[in-house]
Amino acid sequence: MHSFCKNVNKTHTMEITLEKKDKVNASLKVRLKEDDYKTKYTTKLKEYGKKVQLKGFRPGHVPAGLVEKMYGKSILVDEINSIVSESINGYLKDNQVEILGDPMPNAKDMASIDWDNQKEFDFTYNLGLSPEFSLELSDKVVLEKFVINATDKSVKETIENLRKQFGTYTDTEVIESEDMIYADATDAAGKTYKAILPEYRIDEKAKKQFLGAKKGDIIVADIRTVLTEEAAIAHVLGVDKKDTASISGEFSFNITRISHPSNAELAEEFYGKVFRGAEIKTYEDFEAKVKENVSRNYEIESKNALFSDVFEYFTKNTKIELPEDFLKDWLYVINEGKISKEEIATQFPSFESSLKWDLIKNFVAKQADIKVEHEEVLAKAKNLVAAQFGLADSQLDGEMAKLVDQFANNVLQRDNGKEYRRFFEEAFGEKVLEYIISKIKLKEKSVDPEEFRKMRDSKK
Repeated sequence: MHSFCKNVNKTHTMEITLEKKDKVNASLKVRLKEDDYKTKYTTKLKEYGKKVQLKGFRPGHVPAGLVEKMYGKSILVDEINSIVSESINGYLKDNQVEILGDPMPNAKDMASIDWDNQKEFDFTYNLGLSPEFSLELSDKVVLEKFVINATDKSVKETIENLRKQFGTYTDTEVIESEDMIYADATDAAGKTYKAILPEYRIDEKAKKQFLGAKKGDIIVADIRTVLTEEAAIAHVLGVDKKDTASISGEFSFNITRISHPSNAELAEEFYGKVFRGAEIKTYEDFEAKVKENVSRNYEIESKNALFSDVFEYFTKNTKIELPEDFLKDWLYVINEGKISKEEIATQFPSFESSLKWDLIKNFVAKQADIKVEHEEVLAKAKNLVAAQFGLADSQLDGEMAKLVDQFANNVLQRDNGKEYRRFFEEAFGEKVLEYIISKIKLKEKSVDPEEFRKMRDSKK
């Protein structure tokens, strides 16, 4: 193919040539002469000779020729790969060549190398170039922003759910609706599981066998009639989800215990458990506090919906050309064959949207000079810790604030910095989204919770 353009760099005698095939595909050709690697190779060989141990020779006194014969090829391969990799990275950085993925070596070139006899080497690497594109950020872009109203119905439903959550269980003799059923569940082969079976998980067609049964009764039923989902079988029998495929057939459920839930009483003790640290004495104050929290949660839902719509709009309406074939090959290589090419093709649209969004975020951040400071990353981690401990902003002072800071710093140091990177990316993404939202036009739409969820479900 005729190259779009050619750029040649020389590092001493090493030649690196960039050939653009089109706007998003290129190849990088590297010519390596003996002088480019001989010094490093000889030095490495000497270092290796000092360490190698061989019967009949004192440590460090194995003849150089023998060391080279035994280990020279592997040392040569390692050194040349290291030199080429370092040179390519330096070339791309010095020439400001922005790429997607990693440089991909040409497999035919690699296979044809004669490491025993060649003194000069030619390598070809395929590149996926980061595309240039433009972005429309103005009031010509119009998106809906939902204002979700905390209705009396949604507040009362929340209170009932809280009463269940903070309620108690009392042992009873007969299975009723909402009960927790404990049973020795034995399969046809005689294997017994200590089953914990919430009544709500039982399929409607099988419930008539359980409702009204008593402690000590034995119910015989097909496990997959009682529980129709793999996750439910795993949860009830206490097994890993991956092991449920072999579980089937009739089970004998020997009822050993039945527990009936009782909702928490609407009293100060309950109010204090729900809102730790707050002094709430009356139902009216409790209801107002619940409504406040429900409204705050709806604001978060509305914000997340808007973020999702921004992502969808710009990834679909921004023309970004990607090196699709290159990326599919790259995904196959970095996954080491664990994902087939067919699976990559099926999942590629999702990867493509994600990659486009990363490009859009970086484009906006560069244009708007958006940066994320350490304090912003730390604040993200502190919010997580505070939420895990159920702490309100008013409680984050004094010793408690120091404790939260300590936990947050520990979180950021987990997994060799991966957690820090995760919080950084979250903060960065939010700042970019907020900037985009500030530049486009939002049309507010007032909805009740049910209407909002129906609308969002229809978009899935």
